[in-house]
Amino acid sequence: MRPGSRARVILQPAGGPDAADHYNRTIRNPIRLSSMLEFLEEPDADALAVQYPTGWTRAWGVTPGASGVNRAKWLQFAGGDRVLFCGQGKVFASASLRYRVRNRALALNLWGSDKDGQTWEYVYFVGELRDQNITYAQLAAVLQYSPDFVVLGVNILDEDKSAAILGAFDLADD
Repeated sequence: MRPGSRARVILQPAGGPDAADHYNRTIRNPIRLSSMLEFLEEPDADALAVQYPTGWTRAWGVTPGASGVNRAKWLQFAGGDRVLFCGQGKVFASASLRYRVRNRALALNLWGSDKDGQTWEYVYFVGELRDQNITYAQLAAVLQYSPDFVVLGVNILDEDKSAAILGAFDLADD
């Protein structure tokens, strides 16, 4: 968690075909930490072992994006932030962010690369997954966005918008 601040909300699209595959492979179905050790630096492996004492974790990642736009967002992510997985017009699951690491080799191992040769190297790990059913229209109403709002790219909401979302929906920590 960032010092002196509250959890923020990360809107994470996961609805396209590739994203749905990644979601099923490394979020819906936890993965063994031991299967990732060869790709992790020792401090990261140690920190993950503390965060996930069962030896199982859930991982997601974002590509750098055009001109590093996603990297800039990912750098703002902090432990305790709530990740809302979005697709097909709604938030369908949520989890709390526990750890993040930039790791191209791990991302290539987990997800390969996209058509542009980018991989999801800005990796983050989350806790228990909670099913949700929050429509984009419901999100838009709370955020005072246009009713036709759609989650298109990864985004981190500011503290005020995050507090509004956390207050409006049952998005408790795991």
